[in-house]
Amino acid sequence: MTNFIAFNCERMLLRIALIITMLICCLPANAQDSPLTLWCYNLHALNPSLAGSADQLRLNMFYRNQWHKADAGFQFYGASADMPVAKSLGCGIGFANDHAAAFAKPSVYGSCSYHVKTGWQSEMRYGIRLGLAQKYLSASDLTFEQTEFVPNKSSGVRLDAGIGASVTAGDFFAGAVLDHLLRPRQSIDGTIESRTAIKLTLDAGYICKIATLGQKNIIEITPMVIFQQQGKQQNLQFNVIGQANWLLMGIACRKNLNADMPFASIILGYSALDFRLAYSYDIDTNKKTTRMGNAHEISITKLFETKRKEKHKSIDCPSFLR
Repeated sequence: MTNFIAFNCERMLLRIALIITMLICCLPANAQDSPLTLWCYNLHALNPSLAGSADQLRLNMFYRNQWHKADAGFQFYGASADMPVAKSLGCGIGFANDHAAAFAKPSVYGSCSYHVKTGWQSEMRYGIRLGLAQKYLSASDLTFEQTEFVPNKSSGVRLDAGIGASVTAGDFFAGAVLDHLLRPRQSIDGTIESRTAIKLTLDAGYICKIATLGQKNIIEITPMVIFQQQGKQQNLQFNVIGQANWLLMGIACRKNLNADMPFASIILGYSALDFRLAYSYDIDTNKKTTRMGNAHEISITKLFETKRKEKHKSIDCPSFLR
């Protein structure tokens, strides 16, 4: 009898915990995007105005795994393709998936950009992005001691939009993006309001050419800064990346302005004329989360020549902008 009562109490507590968890996930909130350490190597995903900036067909893939030792680790991955389609126009397509435990937020998007030369070594670019986003709960990723039936839930497919602008002037570059302008609903319960917060992204950098051979930069060091605000969360990140021939090396520091401890990152990679591979290892200095494992991130970019008859000579810019 005692075992029977204990078994029923355990089942009841399990159901209550499940209900509370699902209610918390459905409460009114501003869903937020995962940050990237290698943001400067995922250009089309960062800013729609950079679609076609390489003046070639550019394929890019990225993958980030954070807190991989935890059962509810975070994985953020995606792929994109962009290319110029006319003298002053570029376009691109891509997809991304933000996966956290039993929740996933897939999205697909398309971008269009327009660029104008404002001087011999200066250029302004403008872009717009339209996409579809969804959030769903996968019951197959939930584990219970007893067999429990939990239905899959979804927010439905929602339209999303973003705009961006960027400028290159000699060795200086900067950009600004507003994402999630339509604030798509994210609630998996249609009775409760939950929307994605608008995200502001500002970035800037400068190329320091240390050594050159003819028109080729043998050694260059590029300090960069990026600021992102989404809802109440504010992230500030500094990157310093050096390139010597084919070798990429750098460090980064990202700080959530509402938290105490920053993230430190080490960046390594390989860069050729038409191929780039970059890897970062993020070290969380917060002792409470280091037990869950740090973050690994990888970015791969490949360029292909296009057969357009009319080509627009690209502005001399950092190698990672190509």
